[in-house]
Amino acid sequence: MRSRNLALAVSLIVLGTVVPAHAQYKEMSKLESLSKSMPEPDMLSGMATHFGISVDALKQEKAANNLSFGQLYIAHAIAKASNSNVNSIITDSRSKLWPEIAKEKNVDMKQLSRDAEELEKAIKDLQKGKK
Repeated sequence: MRSRNLALAVSLIVLGTVVPAHAQYKEMSKLESLSKSMPEPDMLSGMATHFGISVDALKQEKAANNLSFGQLYIAHAIAKASNSNVNSIITDSRSKLWPEIAKEKNVDMKQLSRDAEELEKAIKDLQKGKK
């Protein structure tokens, strides 16, 4: 009985950590897939508008930190949601997993998911407007 309770407790802890982690990586993956089918300038423009920063700043952050579009998005989304400096989030990502950073910053995973959907739609709409 005791080992069953321990197994249940461990399972709940793992589930509580894995589900948010999966959600973040799902959002990153969606944006990575989108970036493969969109021109880089459209991705940068959509993200710049979404986060209220310049295309040049995003381009520089992406190159200087060797980030994918998904990683760049997650860094900015966590920074925005937690009112933190994006550079400190990027620095944290060198030694911590994204879910750890989000948890430490008390980021609502559902809001992060909604935000990623909004960005994805905005980038797709931007692309449609060019046709």
